[in-house]
Amino acid sequence: MSPRTKEQFEAIRNEKEKLILEVALSLFAKNGFESTSVSMIAKKAGISKGLMYSYFKSKEDLLKEIILNGLNRFIDFLKIEDPNNIQKQELINFIDGNFSLLKSNSDFYKLYFSLSLQPKVLAVLEAEIATLFGKFFSAFNNYFEKKGDKNPYVKTRYLLAIFDGVGLHYLVDTKNYPLDETRDIIVDLL
Repeated sequence: MSPRTKEQFEAIRNEKEKLILEVALSLFAKNGFESTSVSMIAKKAGISKGLMYSYFKSKEDLLKEIILNGLNRFIDFLKIEDPNNIQKQELINFIDGNFSLLKSNSDFYKLYFSLSLQPKVLAVLEAEIATLFGKFFSAFNNYFEKKGDKNPYVKTRYLLAIFDGVGLHYLVDTKNYPLDETRDIIVDLL
């Protein structure tokens, strides 16, 4: 058997990192951040605790990576060609993409919503979250301003609150929640 190439080592490392992130997300969503230990994550991922630390410096760094990956996926759906002339269809595409993500990645959203109520944990991510949501907030605020809404800031905050509420209600009752119908109501607000 010939020695592994640099590319093979990199592929193995990437797969292990992905596995650790998936396992940690699942455990954080199920047990909470504080109740999940690095040992639990390592055991479920089938690696040693020491090896875990060669991928992530701390449990907080692991959490930060999970949240930033998830939020970047959320923001990635916001594709605006001209920030000064935002089109309704661009915002609809953003809503549709995120509702699809909500359906396919419920563990991430369970973790995100539980963390949003934990100030100590949220403080670890505060700067990154503010930066990511700044882009999203700015786009919707600009849209409502251009549309002539009398208070685009309030409309944007209202829409954010609706997204949060829809996400929470969907996660609580995924079988019965009328996500598609709710999407249509949100689009009508635009």
